[in-house]
Amino acid sequence: MPLANRFTTALKVLAGVLAGLLLVFLVAGVYMFRLSETLPDLEVDPTALEAPRTSVVYASDGSVLAEWHGEQDRTVVPLADMPLALQHAVVAIEDERFYEHNGVDLRAIARAFSINAEAGDVRQGGSTITQQLVKILFTDGERTMTRKIREALLAYELESKADKEEVLETYLNLVYFGHGSYGVESAANRYFGKAASELELHESALIAAIIKSPGRYSPIEDPEEAQERRDVVLAKMRQLGYITRAEETAARSHALEIAPPAEIAEVAPYFVEYVKQDLIDRLGADEVFKGGLRVYTTLEPALQRQAESAAHSVLNLADDPEVAVVSIQHSTGHIVSMVGGRDFSVNQFNLAVQGRRQPGSAFKPFVLVRALEEGVRPEQVFSAAPYSVEVKDGTWHVENYENSFAASTLTLRAATNWSVNAVYARLIMLVGAEDVVVTAQKMGITSPLEPNPAIALGGLTTGVSPLEMASSYGTIATTGLRVEPTAILRVTDDSDNLLFESVYSAERVLTEGVATQASLMLHDVIEVGTGGAARIDEWAAGKTGTTQSWRDAWFVGYAGDLSTAVWVGYSEGQVDMTDVHGIRVTGGSFPAQIWAGYMSSALAQRKAPVTPVPVESEELQATGQAMLVKICQDTMLLANSNCPNVVEIYLEPALIPSETCERH
Repeated sequence: MPLANRFTTALKVLAGVLAGLLLVFLVAGVYMFRLSETLPDLEVDPTALEAPRTSVVYASDGSVLAEWHGEQDRTVVPLADMPLALQHAVVAIEDERFYEHNGVDLRAIARAFSINAEAGDVRQGGSTITQQLVKILFTDGERTMTRKIREALLAYELESKADKEEVLETYLNLVYFGHGSYGVESAANRYFGKAASELELHESALIAAIIKSPGRYSPIEDPEEAQERRDVVLAKMRQLGYITRAEETAARSHALEIAPPAEIAEVAPYFVEYVKQDLIDRLGADEVFKGGLRVYTTLEPALQRQAESAAHSVLNLADDPEVAVVSIQHSTGHIVSMVGGRDFSVNQFNLAVQGRRQPGSAFKPFVLVRALEEGVRPEQVFSAAPYSVEVKDGTWHVENYENSFAASTLTLRAATNWSVNAVYARLIMLVGAEDVVVTAQKMGITSPLEPNPAIALGGLTTGVSPLEMASSYGTIATTGLRVEPTAILRVTDDSDNLLFESVYSAERVLTEGVATQASLMLHDVIEVGTGGAARIDEWAAGKTGTTQSWRDAWFVGYAGDLSTAVWVGYSEGQVDMTDVHGIRVTGGSFPAQIWAGYMSSALAQRKAPVTPVPVESEELQATGQAMLVKICQDTMLLANSNCPNVVEIYLEPALIPSETCERH
């Protein structure tokens, strides 16, 4: 092709490209112009917001549990009353180029796009403080491209009408900091019991840390995560030159010390806070604190009083361990009572929901259920001798510790009654740890579980909460139906428009036969095994749990239409409970006593239908496979009339000790 022709062709291509770009710019320009015509008039006065409406929380009997007043949770203060450290902390972590851009930071957007593209999901945002303020004041929060463009246009316009100080002041007075706190003054008062002007560096960094995710970085809900985020803020402040390395080190050394809330629900404060956080996750903080909600919950005040009385009357001394109680109507999943700790004003960490601790032998029913599913029979015999086996991490050696048995073998039924570790170690190796994890999860355990054989004895990496345990045992109580636990029945606005309603669903995850057989065996735990202190006038089933060095103690069980979990331990961590009221705390001691006290009163008040008593296995008694004998717990020999600690237990004739205790 001649050079002239090639040049002509190139010009035509270039002209076509330019025409296309011009068309794109024209269309974009028209779109931007029309969009700009829809923008609201800008007004940065933080007091010119819609008047908030009080939300009300009701118990199941219609009584008021709490009122959330949005108007009491924001106090506007001038920027001059906010410490420079607080201003710098927020700018450093939320918008480090705040003082350089004109409302939109193209460099931050490009960086966020690159990081998110490399990660394959959203890891970082590019919104400036100005854009965040615009979102609070002028947009509906809908996540669309149009909304993002509107935010950008508004941010540019806002910064043409207001200086940086006005933007920052308004933002800091409006942004949400969690737990009903809007603005830095409210946040400073909520978390530290002081005015924003009095905040120190480490406190300012924590306030700034919360903004990104008030739920995730709540110093009340997750203090460890909040402290880690606070330290990230401090590092960023030092990197940008706002503080020195010495100041950063000094601020990092401060432990989190959170002030008690000024307003505490008079009834079930842990439950009310649980409901609040659930609603914030579902509907957003603005709706919860300013939307005039009517929240109808499952809590039964009479049962709540019984739960608190049972917990605090048994362990009533100032230095006693903490107690957590959760009770669920297992047929509906309704949470009817919740005790999350001794004193909400002192510690708002909810041990009933957020506390994830080692369950000890209270986890054995999941192994039991899996074994029954695979055809293992209650009268199948296992060795009760100490057990060693090679696992992926080395040799797993299991002793029975206190429950040392004279008999070398035991039935699965007897081993369940006595919570014999060696038998359950052999059992999980027989059925497989992976299958036990699947069974526990389908029954209601939601915390992460690793398929390690040690889970047979409650050796978990993360631990489980009382709420999970009560719900999971409820799956056995319902003869195998899994019902999700819920605290909220429905939510309306103050005009009675329905916003949210819980939907009942029950999924069969166990066969009736397996669930009934498991119930029979857990009933024996109370009648003739380690759970004797939980015996009540009603038919009941349950399991004790005690962890190494007596650091966590559990009793979980069900009777009537209630499934209830009780945990006893120290909230600050793994503290030995070797001398509480003069005894070592086991699941069969205080937890079983608290459970029995609560359930006896609760079932009497509710007058609920009693759980049908499963028929004892007739073939056991007819064929003579097992006999009811009395065993001395101290010697594991036949008990005499002087033995102080005696239990009744079914044993096969070959397993019955041939000697009678002579120690007593």
